[in-house]
Parts: sequence; C-alpha cells; structure tokens
Amino acid sequence: MNRHIIRLAAAGLLSGILLLTVSFAADRTAVTPESQDAEDVELVDVSGAILQELRALRAEVQDLSHQIEELRAQVALRPAAPTVATPPAPPTTARVPVPTAGYPAQGKKSAPVTVVEFSDYHCPFCGRHANQTLPELVKNYVDTGKIRYVYVDFAVKHNSPEAAEAAHCAGEQNQFWPMHAYLFAHQSESTPDKLPEMGRALGLDVNRFTQCLADTRYDARIETGRRYGSNAGITGTPSFVIGKTTKDGVISGDLVIGAKSYSYIAGKIDALLKNP
Repeated sequence: MNRHIIRLAAAGLLSGILLLTVSFAADRTAVTPESQDAEDVELVDVSGAILQELRALRAEVQDLSHQIEELRAQVALRPAAPTVATPPAPPTTARVPVPTAGYPAQGKKSAPVTVVEFSDYHCPFCGRHANQTLPELVKNYVDTGKIRYVYVDFAVKHNSPEAAEAAHCAGEQNQFWPMHAYLFAHQSESTPDKLPEMGRALGLDVNRFTQCLADTRYDARIETGRRYGSNAGITGTPSFVIGKTTKDGVISGDLVIGAKSYSYIAGKIDALLKNP
C-alpha cells in the first residue's frame, strides 16, 4: 500500500510537469516577431511559475513520505492478532477401560462384542438413538447373540438424574428396559412430579416405586457412571464404547461420540466380529 501511494504521487508530479511543459511549448509556438520582447518577458514569468509549481509538488511528495512513515510506525506498534489454538481432535478409542458390572444390560454375557452406551434421558439426540437406532441393534445384534448392550448413565441435563433414578427403580421390578424406552419416548413429560404416573402406566407397584425414588438409592451409581464416561474421554451424549467382551466386564475399544446412524454403529460391530 505504501509503495502504491508513492507511485501515485510520482505520477501526479510527472503529469504536472508534462502539462506545464506542453503549455510552455504551445506559448512559444504562438510567438510573433512583433511581440517578441513582450513575449520574452511573459516567458520568464511562466518559467518562474513552473519552478513554484515544482517546489509545491516536491513539498507534497515529502509530506506524503512523512505520512507513510507515521503509518508504518503505527502498524509496528499495533498488537499482533491473537493466535487461535486449534482444538484437539476427540479421541477415537476409550482412554481407559470402562467397567460395566452392575449396569443394566441386554444380551448374552458370552456375546463376542459389547456395546456400552453413555446417555442422558433428557438429551434429544439420545432420544433419537433410543427410538430409532437401538431397536434395530437389538433385533439384528442383541437378539442374535452377537452383542451385549450395556446402558450407563451420563446424566448431566436438568431432571436427568431423577429420570435415571426412575429407570433403576423400575429395574427392581424387572422393568428397567420398558421404563428406559418410556422415558425416551416421553422426554418432555419425564419431570420428577410425573415419574410416579409413568410407573403406574407400566404396571409397577407404585408404592414400592415411589419409595425407591424417595430413597435416592441409585445416586452413587448414576454419578459413578458419569465419572466412568468422563475418564474414557466422553464429552457429549450419546456416546459409545464398542469393544470385545471380557470375563470381568471391563471394556476397552472404539470410542464413538454422538448419535450415529445404525449403519455406522453396525459397521463398528461387524469389524470386531470379523476379527475374533
């Protein structure tokens, strides 16, 4: 930009000189012998005007040079723009193995692959997975003995711990998975005051169910599940750890963050099944 300004100033200077020179030449061409003496006097005056014009242009160029130097100094003093750090890529494998003992599960313990879901009953993406993807996984992989599917709470949203408590309390009456499905199918309604009604809709012993809710006996398990997920590298819900089944139920494997399509999760499972 600075060089461009200087070039413009120089071009202006040259244009001024050229115009004055052409004017001067034209005036000389128009001189007649009869007016030579008078014209000579006029020419002297014009030459003086040219010199004055040149001095003025030179002063303008010098002034522009000073302005450019001031701009350079201001730019040099301006603080550099902060460098934006690139966020680290999320891990693709679980940072630490995930214990699954004591958490609700579907499928045979001897299934070759285990899928561990970390989820939140008030997460809309978790609801989409539970309502659309999970039924297909159960039909094609759980019911056929290919995977064991474990659910671990990662309850971080408002009212989510209470909903998780309700599912575990329903589990005491062998209704964990029906309550699990009901909660995800009615996310907007699963507030703490409506949980007893949900238990009644599933045919639970409501007195026993509400007593369990009041005891908050599953708080520690719910909090431990969230800690397991954080340690594994989970930053959002739903997330999954997919790995080979082990005798002690501690699972290492691929870490999948986000509600993925059925085909994506099936692809992860199939890859493990092909490599026993």
